Amino acid sequence: MLNRIPFYLLSQQEKKDFIQNIYQNYSLYFLEPEGLLPTGWAPAIRFVFLITITSATLFELFYKRRKIFDILFQIGKNKEIYRFQLLVTSILFFGIIASFVGVILQLKMHIDGNRLIVVSIWIELIIISLYLFAQPKILYGITGWVQEQESVKSIDETNHSNTLGVEEDDENIDYITIHRGRNILKTIDEHFRLNHPYTKIGYTITDLSKEINIPVYLISVVINQEFGNNFNEFVNDARVSYLKTWKKSDSNFDNYSIEYIGNAVGFASRTSFIAAVKKRTGLLPKDYLIQL
Repeated sequence: MLNRIPFYLLSQQEKKDFIQNIYQNYSLYFLEPEGLLPTGWAPAIRFVFLITITSATLFELFYKRRKIFDILFQIGKNKEIYRFQLLVTSILFFGIIASFVGVILQLKMHIDGNRLIVVSIWIELIIISLYLFAQPKILYGITGWVQEQESVKSIDETNHSNTLGVEEDDENIDYITIHRGRNILKTIDEHFRLNHPYTKIGYTITDLSKEINIPVYLISVVINQEFGNNFNEFVNDARVSYLKTWKKSDSNFDNYSIEYIGNAVGFASRTSFIAAVKKRTGLLPKDYLIQL
């Protein structure tokens, strides 16, 4: 837009004459002689800029692939987002190449390359739109972003060895920096590990907020973004994980009934306990507890 300022400043008749000349010589359209830069510079700079950005993005994606597909820390949604990003960047990369080929055909061989460029753009838009239509949750974003070295799947797998203080003002936001997110996550993790507050039936995010003195909306944002779950699912993860710790520390554990164990870790009913355990382990509580 800035490059074409001289063209915008032309009179209406001058603009009309220039456009008529382009229809007679398409090379003028691609070389952009009407711009601030010397003839041919603008499209060359644009091509170099785009190819550099897309190439760097592809390199970054391949570099991050090892983290996303780590066997120990795989998160299904993250893999789908990664594939989408790789697809989009690859399409854009080949679209730029197609546009470049179209310009060469136009300038060197006087073959109309406009159709090649327009078709490549349409293909890009159609593929991206269909992919998003089939996988709309991709737009929710990657989970596990608080961890710089590894993704997070559950409380047992978190690693908060490097935390920093809270530096932002407390305001209603839907995005939290890595430093603040790690700090909040560490606080929750330590509180859960030391006090096991989730074993209280009906435990809510408001209860947690009061206990650790962190606003509800910040806790909610961190849990939603980091784990891809709501608070209830997050707490149920902790409850199911706690079963292993409890069994190791209590010699009488095997004598307790399923109802007692479920209530003791915070589930209000036998049904909710069974559903939570089966969802996370694929087993009924009785079978899962035997395996612990």
